[in-house]
Amino acid sequence: MQEPTATAPQNVLQVHFDSTVDGQYVLDPETDVFIKVNQAFCDLLGYTAEQLVEARAPISTMSVVHPDDREDVLKRRNAASGLGEHGTLRFRVVKPDSTVRYLEITYSVISFMGRRLHMGSARDVSEQVKLENKLRNESEFNRELSLAAQRSAKEAERQKIEALMANTRVGALAEVLRAVPVLTKRLLEIEKIDDIFKETTVTLYNEAGCSHCYVLMKNNEGDLQIKYSSPYRATDKLTPDSNGMYQTVLRAIQNLAIDESGTHVAPIRVAGEIRGLLEVGMPKNLQRFYTTQPQIQQSLRDLVVTIADFLGLVISDHENLQRITLQSRQDKLTGLANRRVFEEQITTEFRRAVRYERDLALLMLDIDHFKKVNDTYGHQQGDRVLAAIGGLLKHSFRDLDTVCRYGGEEMCAILPETVGEAARAKAEYVRRKVEELVIPIMDKPDETMKVTASIGVACLTRNTSSEEQLLREADRALYECKTGGRNRVILAKA
Repeated sequence: MQEPTATAPQNVLQVHFDSTVDGQYVLDPETDVFIKVNQAFCDLLGYTAEQLVEARAPISTMSVVHPDDREDVLKRRNAASGLGEHGTLRFRVVKPDSTVRYLEITYSVISFMGRRLHMGSARDVSEQVKLENKLRNESEFNRELSLAAQRSAKEAERQKIEALMANTRVGALAEVLRAVPVLTKRLLEIEKIDDIFKETTVTLYNEAGCSHCYVLMKNNEGDLQIKYSSPYRATDKLTPDSNGMYQTVLRAIQNLAIDESGTHVAPIRVAGEIRGLLEVGMPKNLQRFYTTQPQIQQSLRDLVVTIADFLGLVISDHENLQRITLQSRQDKLTGLANRRVFEEQITTEFRRAVRYERDLALLMLDIDHFKKVNDTYGHQQGDRVLAAIGGLLKHSFRDLDTVCRYGGEEMCAILPETVGEAARAKAEYVRRKVEELVIPIMDKPDETMKVTASIGVACLTRNTSSEEQLLREADRALYECKTGGRNRVILAKA
């Protein structure tokens, strides 16, 4: 089996290996030593390249792994023995100063000069692990709250049944109380936030016997919008807050507002901020009866507030999960998808194109003389250039295209259903837009700068055997742009 990069120029591979922001390494699993590492990888582990590779007795790879994780890492390493196998592994490492960090590595098994090696990249995910642990703790808190709500509901049901044992309407009250544990259990199992709003209103209307239920949430302008109502009715026919109840709750003047008809309005708090309202109405016959029972009235108030609070916690969990998912798949500086998304999507689109005999194009863009920008204006200005081009690319492609930061100053775009000439024309459009971009210079408000970009384009043909080959062809075309004068677009030959 050839090296995956056997046909790529060695200087390009070396620059990519050395300058990528992710840690890069080549490992000999037989001797348990590193064959090659870049500076980013050394920074992750806290050792120098001399300690890891060049010393007479290099540091063993397993010695930097946390003792509690060594067995699992070794087991995974031994299992990855077949050429072409790849995978992802997360574990802890202990740095020379005894600090412990979480690393996530993505590796592949390759063959080089008769030796079976592991080649991969690594990144520090310690902060992500902290956030995931925090989210798990909040989920535990939510489950505890659900149990507490169930216990409270059962106790309230017992007290009310005792007080209304002789009353024929006790059944209706019991149904209201039973809706709390049923609802909280269902909400914890729902994945989509809109379905959570629907389940809340439908359950309180159908199973708790409420006359109506609305969930209202603030939009980006701060205005309330009805997310779901039961029974359903057109939102333009609703005229909420005719008596100002909503504003007293939104402004935290009251934690619960109740009008003469028995309508309850409680705040939905997300991370301490009032983000919406829960409105629950009581049937007129029950409302007349409850007015003579103070204990029942208080229980109903507690029920509405508990459900509103629980809604806020569930929404907070969903937003935290979405934030973690986004952070793990987005490049923070450019706002584009990260390399992990690119590797997933290029595989998916390549297989789809081959299976259904569809067109597929790949654009690889590199900012010309980017090192000179950093050397002249500093790395912060370089970051500003990357962010500006990332913003340009983000709004220059179709929804079905995938635009990613590949690494350093290189960015890629995957274009399904796109033939060669159309892909070349798109690349030329992007090249021209980059050339027209005016970027302010930091600390010099009256001065601006411009940059150019070179773009290599490759398209799927009958001779394309893998997504790696498609990537190599785009990279080769990009290299030809660079050596031919830069600020150009070259379409790889079929």
